Amino acid sequence: MRTFVFTAAGSSYALDASWIQAVHPLVRARPVPGTPPWLSGVIDVHGELVPMVDAAMLLSGTAPVQRTLGARVLLVDTGIAQGGARARFALAVDRVLDAVALEQEGGWRSGAGVVPWLGAVLQHGGEAVQVLDPLALAAANPQLAAPAGGELAGGAA
Repeated sequence: MRTFVFTAAGSSYALDASWIQAVHPLVRARPVPGTPPWLSGVIDVHGELVPMVDAAMLLSGTAPVQRTLGARVLLVDTGIAQGGARARFALAVDRVLDAVALEQEGGWRSGAGVVPWLGAVLQHGGEAVQVLDPLALAAANPQLAAPAGGELAGGAA
C-alpha cells in the first residue's frame, strides 16, 4: 500500500495515498462554534469550505498541531457525497515523514474496533506506525462526510 507517513502528537501514522488529493503548508482554520475540539474549523480550498481535523487533538487529545515550518495539511477526498458533491476534509499534521509503500501483511491488529478509524500497526524504518482510515473517520463523524454547504456542527447548515 502506497502511504503517506506523518506524525501527530509524537506518534506516527500512515494514510493510504489514494485518499490524498494534495499536501499544503498548515493554514489557519476559521473556527465553527459547536464543533468537537478536534475539528479546527473550516478552510477555503479553491472556493470550497472544507472542514479541518486537527490530527493531534483527534488521535491523542493533546495540544493542537502547532504552526511550524514542517506542519502540513493533507487534503483527503472520501468520495462522492449526496447530490454528487465531493466529500472532503483537511487533516492537519505535525509533519509528513515519508511517502512510501508499506506492507500490511504481518501488521499487528491493535483492537481497531474500539476506534474504528485506526487500523493495523505497521513497520516503517524500524518504528511503529498505525494506519488511519479516513473513510471510517468520515463515517463515524458525519460532519466530515458532508459536502460544502452541509452540516459542520451536527446542526443545520
